Amino acid sequence: MHAQRIYGLPHLHLVIQITGAIGLFWLVYFLVNLFRFSGALDFQTYLMAALFLLSASLLEFVTRPKKARFLGGLSKGQNFGVSERQTLFVLVAMCSIFVLLELPSLSRVFLASFMVSYFGWITWTNRFGFRILNRVLYRNRQKGLSPTLLVGSSTTVAEFNENSNSPTSPGTLIQGCVLVDTNSVGAVSTASCPVLGCMADLEKVCSQMEIRALMLLGLSNRRDLVGKFDRMSKEMGIRMIWIDDVAKKFGSGIGMHQMGGYSIISPRIEPLEVPINRLIKRLFDIVVSAIGILLVLPFSILIVGLIHLRYSRGPLFYRQARSGRNGEEFQVFKFRSMSVCKNDTFIQARQNDSRIFPGGDFIRKYSIDELPQLLNVFMGQMSIVGPRPHPIQLDHELAPNTEAYKLRHLAKPGITGLAQSRGWRGETREQRQIESRVRLDLFYIKNWSLALDIRIIFETAWQCVFPPKSAC
Repeated sequence: MHAQRIYGLPHLHLVIQITGAIGLFWLVYFLVNLFRFSGALDFQTYLMAALFLLSASLLEFVTRPKKARFLGGLSKGQNFGVSERQTLFVLVAMCSIFVLLELPSLSRVFLASFMVSYFGWITWTNRFGFRILNRVLYRNRQKGLSPTLLVGSSTTVAEFNENSNSPTSPGTLIQGCVLVDTNSVGAVSTASCPVLGCMADLEKVCSQMEIRALMLLGLSNRRDLVGKFDRMSKEMGIRMIWIDDVAKKFGSGIGMHQMGGYSIISPRIEPLEVPINRLIKRLFDIVVSAIGILLVLPFSILIVGLIHLRYSRGPLFYRQARSGRNGEEFQVFKFRSMSVCKNDTFIQARQNDSRIFPGGDFIRKYSIDELPQLLNVFMGQMSIVGPRPHPIQLDHELAPNTEAYKLRHLAKPGITGLAQSRGWRGETREQRQIESRVRLDLFYIKNWSLALDIRIIFETAWQCVFPPKSAC
């Protein structure tokens, strides 16, 4: 998670910077051309200048030292140096147009106005925009920044608190620390990072404070604790960030990052923590769900409504609390496929379920009942593709007996998922069934790509036309 955010933020920041610079370029062109030259400026020359601006910005970023790309780890002087470098690249590009392409030179009034404005824009976005992006992008809708706990010895925690260059993870807010030794508790407790307990209290503290991430400091010599942290992460759905050289303990498939003299390691790769990937997936969800809501949902409402009139009069839709990303509850929308019942006790649907009215089996078999979840997708509660959200009670039943079950909650739930596209639908009667679904869900989280989403959608469409026997 940490590595994906660290490497992904600069790319999104670059996209925002370039977009703003291009917009600023044409704004200055419009104003100068209108009020100074009365429309006499050559459009083709300035179009080429805009392309040179884009090329220069990309070239500067690619050739910039990697340690200078994550602006959050730089001092004010270093940050300002990056702004000067970016401005110099663009200035050289602007001035080289008439030399390389033999086009008319740019207006000095335009060039001076744009370069001053550009330098101001770049300096502001580097100094403040990156910080704002860092804090806002991963802010949870309901709970703000992810509550985070430091875990380490009294010595390592004290050193971390005293070091102004200590690494932090985007989107996290340190609530306090838990010590693996108990000899010097009072010595490291500060107002900004109070000691909340020792190792015996860790699970209790995480539960009470709704901790979403653990930052583990200098525990490379405590191999006896690795298994405990890994188990906690899986059982409680908490991310782990190792701030140490502990790559050997996790093998392949880890995220690594160097920052402030520390090696920061996350034992899981999460492509959807890369900002650009999240943006791509969200745009894809909005487009697909909007098309579905406009073209598919009205027709399905008509079909289901006629079935209800014939076999089971009552509410058209059914709402149920489900577990979403980070375990947050939301109300999922479905077409009602069972008879209206006042008893709200959860009972998992099964084949030949007496509660399913005639015609309801048709709605369920061909997954028509899931179509209203396009509304959940459009509202941002779900995704088109992702781990299927389970009823709250079913989550509570399955989590204790299934390793890494809660890690499914690290991604936004979907209308369909990799498990469903492979035929895992219907009632989960055996432990191997839920384990197979969890394994496929975690594979999806670790290996997400837009191409994988599209493939799952097509495989799901096939499953809907030719449903497996387990569908109910």
